[in-house]
Amino acid sequence: MQKISLLPERPAVCLVTEELPGVGGCGGIGAAFHELALLLAARGALVDILFCPLSPLSDAEMVRLQEKFRDKSIKISFLDMNRYVDGPVSHERRAYAVYRQIEAARRYDFIHFHDYKGLGFFCVNAKKQGLAFETSLLVVQLHGPTRWTIEANKTFFVHEDQLKIDHLERVSIRNADYVVSPSAYLVQWLRENDFELPPVERVVVLKNVCSNIVRELQADTMGAGSGPVTDLVMFARHEDRKGFAVFCDALDRLDGFLAGRNIGVTFMGKFGMVDSQPSGVYLIDRSRKWSFGCKVRTGCDRSGVAAYLASLRAPMVVVPSPFENSPYTVLETVAIGVPLISSVDGGGPELLEPDYPGLCEIEAAALAQKIRWAIENGLEAPRAAQSLGEIEDAWLEFHRQQVKPRKPGKTRQPKVAFAITHYERPSKLVDALISVVRQSYSNIEIILVDDGSRSEATINALAQLEPFISRIGARLIRRENGYLGAARNTALAATDAEYICFLDDDDYAFPNLIEHLVEAAVATDADVINCLNSFMPESNRPELIAGLGGAEPKVCYVPIAGPLSIAVSENSLGAATALIRTSALRSIGGYTEIKGVGHEDYELFLRMLQAGMKIEIVPKPLYLYEVGRPSMLSRTSMVKNFRRCFDACELPPDSPVARDLLSLILGKKVAVDAHNRLWWQYSLLPTSDLRHQLMSHSLSREDALSLLIRLAQSEGNQRIAMAFAEDLRSSTAPRHEFEDGDLVSLHVQAARPCESTVPIYDPRLADIKLEAALGRGDLALDKLIGFVKDTRSLAQDFYQVAFEVLRRTDSSVHVAQYRELNLALSSKRVPKAQVLDARVLLASLEYMSGRSVPVNALREIVAADEAAYLSMYADVANAVDAGLIGRGAEHYALFGLREGRGGFDSIGRIASILQDCKLDVGADDLIEVACRP
Repeated sequence: MQKISLLPERPAVCLVTEELPGVGGCGGIGAAFHELALLLAARGALVDILFCPLSPLSDAEMVRLQEKFRDKSIKISFLDMNRYVDGPVSHERRAYAVYRQIEAARRYDFIHFHDYKGLGFFCVNAKKQGLAFETSLLVVQLHGPTRWTIEANKTFFVHEDQLKIDHLERVSIRNADYVVSPSAYLVQWLRENDFELPPVERVVVLKNVCSNIVRELQADTMGAGSGPVTDLVMFARHEDRKGFAVFCDALDRLDGFLAGRNIGVTFMGKFGMVDSQPSGVYLIDRSRKWSFGCKVRTGCDRSGVAAYLASLRAPMVVVPSPFENSPYTVLETVAIGVPLISSVDGGGPELLEPDYPGLCEIEAAALAQKIRWAIENGLEAPRAAQSLGEIEDAWLEFHRQQVKPRKPGKTRQPKVAFAITHYERPSKLVDALISVVRQSYSNIEIILVDDGSRSEATINALAQLEPFISRIGARLIRRENGYLGAARNTALAATDAEYICFLDDDDYAFPNLIEHLVEAAVATDADVINCLNSFMPESNRPELIAGLGGAEPKVCYVPIAGPLSIAVSENSLGAATALIRTSALRSIGGYTEIKGVGHEDYELFLRMLQAGMKIEIVPKPLYLYEVGRPSMLSRTSMVKNFRRCFDACELPPDSPVARDLLSLILGKKVAVDAHNRLWWQYSLLPTSDLRHQLMSHSLSREDALSLLIRLAQSEGNQRIAMAFAEDLRSSTAPRHEFEDGDLVSLHVQAARPCESTVPIYDPRLADIKLEAALGRGDLALDKLIGFVKDTRSLAQDFYQVAFEVLRRTDSSVHVAQYRELNLALSSKRVPKAQVLDARVLLASLEYMSGRSVPVNALREIVAADEAAYLSMYADVANAVDAGLIGRGAEHYALFGLREGRGGFDSIGRIASILQDCKLDVGADDLIEVACRP
């Protein structure tokens, strides 16, 4: 009987994760955190999970999860970003909301984060700054940061968000109390790639807990088959980085060998992208000449994998990923007890017994040779390097350590100059001065710089305020107007304080602004301590100032103090109100003084970061930032403002920052060019329509399989078509059982559920198509209406036929039939993959029926087309971002059509249909309607 090792004193543990098994797409992160939660709760810990899913959960799903974990003595709560942040979802906003939510929760002894996405960024920073979590140990578990994925798989950064995530991850790892990795390989990789880690005694290698997974798998399989290999099973997502293409290359070399031994091949794992193509299409193309049997399984969960392997007489698993951290695919194969071929590199070998003979370099020739050898020589199933009990004991021992709070000491109280810059706003200046007087920090000198106010009213008001200014111990300095940079340099020159903090005259400081900034400065020795702010609409100014002292307000702008590669084009460094070491500010010459141009604070922080100075962000809103009126930024040139920052950039061409920028630029270009090239290549083929549909990223698995079946059949690849069809039939849920999120209601009317199965071309559609081709549009339209009324759901083929029918009709004759067809369609619900076609059809019918112009529908279609257009043409996207043109649709209507640019295909289809129906409406007319206010 296994010895149950309990944890003393019931430590409180919080696990912060964006993945959990059974909720959306869950990988190794979800499995590892779930298993750890179960272990700790079973051994006496008080365990909470803060779940941060990428997509919102329904109320019913949240209740289900709460009940599920309550049965295991685990409390689960859900990240409520909207409670703490205004604005769109972003990675930095999520990390901030995590900090706020954990800070408001109970005290924890241990808080675990995964490295991926940097959810612990603000928490670890707050502890480093001495502001929170003094009695908690903050643990970052390594599962593979973004840069590891990109570099290890020889790809590029393709979006600015990836560089932000890289920064969040790097700082989280560097500032964690402990870093725990399931493999020594990943720790070594981080060190070799310039990641800063905590001291070596706080970097621990502990394999992921997997006890429940292993027991469930072993129960499901009840022992694997033996004897000569009958099936080769590739067990990995269908992606480049998982070795999908290399495995196919190896199969090319093994074709005759496998066929001769009657060995089938199964592609197990979710669809993805391979060589910039949808993996299912790639498989159709690669499998044409294979003579062995193929199967596909893209929808299996862990138990489904086990059941499938158990159904095979003598399977052998191949995990062809070149580099992994600590792959659960390897662990699961060991648990099931089947022979395994996997990479000799990465962290996978650390999971296996020493010198296991199934490992090899993941290169086509070597992989093919290893597979052949294993089949011919009878490869044995591997054994685990460490027992389940040993892994559990190691984690329990880790959680037995006691958190030792720092000994309280006398906090240094450096002198701070609080400098207010003023220009023509004396009434708001009074509020700013009062906010400075109310500071909880005592060692402050107040400096007020009037930057050349000229109006008689302001001059008189300042004169009347001078006794008040003198009474609060402030100095008033008058100077000629020189703009903010010059005004702030004037304050800098007038102080001998160790730090200076600037406040604009229309903003309002919280009483603890300087206190918190100084605490963080003393704790971190940073040169700049920035913070967050809360927006103060001018119309609500008195109420917001009067309401200070209540609940901590929401924030909108969340800076993260880097990275430099992003900071050259986007201010991720912070706003002007920050605590700055005066010696550091003087060492780089203070602010640059450019009259009539903004971004002086952004440029300053950029120069300081380039000079190697440290910037920290206190994750608290510490002042009110006035908005809702014309400001200096809105009155100055955007081009000149950004040019000021551009001129301050001095990035050595061989620096990591320059390399990241180059990777981003090239990655964006390659992504767009690869997409366009693939679209063009597909356009040359008779099956281009199906291939183009498969390029959509919004396809459900079932829709993708249905299209793949039709594509394989159309191209004569019956073997792989049967494999896709079998995969579709083996789905755990019937095709008609869509989740709510998979369906889109196009009209407000009550909709019936979609009940289609595998779409097979309906002969009635062929008849309708024939009538249209023979010029009998009136009859074809009547039959189309009857088809819609009699059919509970519409397959993709329907829309193509419907468009052909409409092109054969006359808008002056068939208005009544258009309206009848529109009404019949209004009761349908369609899968996401068909939404765009449905909207195009409905918008065309609305237009042709003459009832009204379908403005809302056109706006939705234009928005979808516009997103694709901007992704295709970086020059247009840049012009929109720079404010040189309003939006991409405007550019296409004015210039893109004349320049022969592609794009706006859906709007073009509507225009083409309308013109065929004798309506003089062009794509530019439709775009104009959609873009009207």
